[in-house]
Amino acid sequence: MRDSTEIRVLQDLLGLNRRLHGDQLCLIDPIDRARVAEGAARRLTWRALGERIDRLALTLAQAGLGKGDIVLLVAPTLHETLAAQLACLELGVVVASIPVQYREGEVDALIERLSPRALIGHVRLGSHANAAMLAGAARRSPLAPMVFGFGEGLPEGVRGLDLDAPLNGAEQMALDGFRSAAAVVPDDLAFIVFTSGTSARPKAVPRSHVDILAVRRFLEDVAELPVGGCFLSPRMLNTIGSLANGLAAWLYSAARMVLHHPFDLDVFLRQIAEERPEVTSCPPAILNMILRRIEAGEALDMGALHHITSGSAQLDPRLMSAFRERFGITLVNIYGSSEGAMLIASDKDIADEEIRARCFLRHAEGQAGSRLPVLEGTRTRLVDPATEVEITNLGTIGELRLKSPAILRQYWDDPDLTRESFDGEGWFRTGDLFEIAGDRGQYLSFTGRLKNIIVRGGLNISAEEIQGLATTHPAVAEAVAVPVPDAKLGETVGLAVVLRPGTALRLQDLADHLRHQCKVAVYKLPEHLRALDTLPTMPSGKTDLQAIRGLFANDQTRTQARQRTEP
Repeated sequence: MRDSTEIRVLQDLLGLNRRLHGDQLCLIDPIDRARVAEGAARRLTWRALGERIDRLALTLAQAGLGKGDIVLLVAPTLHETLAAQLACLELGVVVASIPVQYREGEVDALIERLSPRALIGHVRLGSHANAAMLAGAARRSPLAPMVFGFGEGLPEGVRGLDLDAPLNGAEQMALDGFRSAAAVVPDDLAFIVFTSGTSARPKAVPRSHVDILAVRRFLEDVAELPVGGCFLSPRMLNTIGSLANGLAAWLYSAARMVLHHPFDLDVFLRQIAEERPEVTSCPPAILNMILRRIEAGEALDMGALHHITSGSAQLDPRLMSAFRERFGITLVNIYGSSEGAMLIASDKDIADEEIRARCFLRHAEGQAGSRLPVLEGTRTRLVDPATEVEITNLGTIGELRLKSPAILRQYWDDPDLTRESFDGEGWFRTGDLFEIAGDRGQYLSFTGRLKNIIVRGGLNISAEEIQGLATTHPAVAEAVAVPVPDAKLGETVGLAVVLRPGTALRLQDLADHLRHQCKVAVYKLPEHLRALDTLPTMPSGKTDLQAIRGLFANDQTRTQARQRTEP
């Protein structure tokens, strides 16, 4: 029934869950919600959540919002964010969700770029007066968008959103009329997702209902989550992962979603023990933090957890074996992008952990393909980006090109970028470098990013290659390589590392390991080393490469200052 023709848009799944599972718990706020926003932490059933969505949808519709309008939604990982997203979808309103960290500069730029009819936020997010900031942005804009807010004591010009009162009969009829007028269809735009890179102008990716529903089976296929199962979501609710592998998969599985925000490892582990989720998601950096606690002798209750999905960086095979041996937890490596590209290294397809940590299935002609229905229709090829010639032989690095039902059709407001992002045969250019691996050429191994290259004396060095090899040193838990400006060579390799407990590392020791054990060419060896307690991250959870570059830049500045003052 969940894959029947009745399910055409995301809200169809919501309606199905309200009818079939009304009294089932479906959404749980963070237990430390007070750190984030006003209001009580809620534990909502499908019926209670549906009533809150109805109230919010009617409020927005009566304010004049309708099909095709855009709402800029500040997206803390709280139940109100999901309620607002679903309320907008009921009306055909397009949701552009943004990180809670955004301030006046980012908000002003997005208002000018998207022309939203409304902004939605909270009276406060942490210690920040979020609603007041949005009200100021609306006043500055000639578009004068409406501003709505959750919480008590909202500033002037912000309309309050009270979700507690169920609709009466007349109100329900009015909402039904607004829904009918919207007449939402599968190809209608549902979301605008912004890439989380470090560029000044993030790429805006339009996502329709059919795009998001294409990967609705994610939790069932990847982690065997049954209908009504539980998963813990620490994802930021403005990301493609929170929509495709979160919102859609949650609705499809009629699951119980436990929300986590802001990220706090102690709270995260407490939720795993108390709420007993079967599945969660976290980047390798967090997995390493958990493992370090275990190695330090801390007893952790991992509850009912049996799968953890991870992305944003390569997995260490030692992590995979450690979580399996200690807890019976399977780690699943995910490659994905806001544009809809997705590869999954599942234990259903690749049994060997060593291979699964560094490889994905190659979805090419003559290959067996994945057992996961969520990847149906995915096709891959490697191409030499300089010559556009397809690569079919083992060990040669090329750019991954991809086709799938979930790939974007075009970027928002950027036809030039759209043209540049697809080749002449309609393949999406991922900008990521892979090589064909396996005895039958059945795998793809990630080697780096097309633009994440360190150029030393005219020679190209893959940052991912060096940081991957660095983690083979017994002292290194995590590593990130970045270019460090050099007056003679242009750039040299700088390496930021997180060390394993009780270890130390000198630059020369690491260089010796890379040269003699890994057989790395001399020109690729790191020439700068920084040991950090943790790697800095962006709001998306990805490693903040700009911050790491800044550390090495500061080191150079201090060195130059000392040289100027020395006799």
